[in-house]
Amino acid sequence: MNLLGALIRGRRRAVRYGRERLPEGTYIELVQSLFGHTAPALIMTLCFAGTGAYLLSHTDDALLLLFYGLGLITSSIRLFVLFGLRRRALVPGVGINVTRAIERSFGIAYIAFAVAFGAFAARGYATVGGDLHVPLVALVYGYGAGVAATVALRLWISVTAILIAIVPMIVTALFVPGDANWAAAVLTGLFLGGGVMSMVQRYREISGQISMRRLMETLARQDDLTGLPNRLVLRERFEQLIARSDESELIAVHCLDINQLDPVNKMYGHMAGDALLRAVAQRLRRVVRGDNLVIHLNGDDFVIIQPGMVDAAEAGGLAHQIVATLDKSYAVRGDDIIITANIGYAVDIQQGADLERLLLSAERALASGKRGPSGVTAYDGTHWGRETGQKA
Repeated sequence: MNLLGALIRGRRRAVRYGRERLPEGTYIELVQSLFGHTAPALIMTLCFAGTGAYLLSHTDDALLLLFYGLGLITSSIRLFVLFGLRRRALVPGVGINVTRAIERSFGIAYIAFAVAFGAFAARGYATVGGDLHVPLVALVYGYGAGVAATVALRLWISVTAILIAIVPMIVTALFVPGDANWAAAVLTGLFLGGGVMSMVQRYREISGQISMRRLMETLARQDDLTGLPNRLVLRERFEQLIARSDESELIAVHCLDINQLDPVNKMYGHMAGDALLRAVAQRLRRVVRGDNLVIHLNGDDFVIIQPGMVDAAEAGGLAHQIVATLDKSYAVRGDDIIITANIGYAVDIQQGADLERLLLSAERALASGKRGPSGVTAYDGTHWGRETGQKA
């Protein structure tokens, strides 16, 4: 059931691009694959420049020269986009909208070169003959291999580019007299069809593998009951936060405990108690936003990480807001049930903060607060302040 639920949630967060429907994380990783290798693009530019210059040295065809010049320009643009967007595309945590824009820019530049290359290859095959066909055909085959090796995982780019670049030469070869030209056209067409089928198959296999791997990674970092991140994410996220902070920022760790859960379990059963915890998790998601993080540790224990504060009073404000949100009725099997929440929290300078120490301090504050009415307790290192966070 947990795997099925994760799959359903992944489908809801899927990205639609044309007829594709992919989980966001899978889509982003597939786009990032476009920037994994830069050497093939550099090699293709050099080979195109060299082969084109060699062919032009044997003919003065104006159209071939024009297509050669367009090919050099679009190839340069393609390299500029590849290297210019590479760092931005591969940055950890890149967003979906940024990824879409990056893919669009890459695809336009890539297909633009394919158009110029296809026109050059077709014109070159029509104007030169004999042995000069050999380097031209080799260049076309090399281009196809490069497309299959580097951009096959984005089919709208790879299939479009390879068809635009190769089909014009195939058509031209069919109209050039000679059995060898017919054979070259037929063989190239067969290889092209096989290459496209191979790219489609590879895309399906790799995208499926990526989706499953990411799903397993998500399940390993997700609480089964509430769908919230678990203890593993708590440590990973905390380390990321303290690594990128400055000395002016504060961070708070809140330990949250739900009261009245045991009576609900005894009266209504554990399934009702689980439903109550899921409802609590939903309310926490609504009130804890931005860079703040909600973690379900176990049972009725939750942890909230509140980074990037400029004033320690912000921690008290969030704690009171959480308590006010949770201290309301919940519908359980037709009955309205009132629960209360206790929060203990600790604040420290974010840069270099120690998670275990903050958790221990917040837990001590929470334990102290449980002795009185439900509310908020702050730990300042020496005493606990009830509600206001001031020293007792």
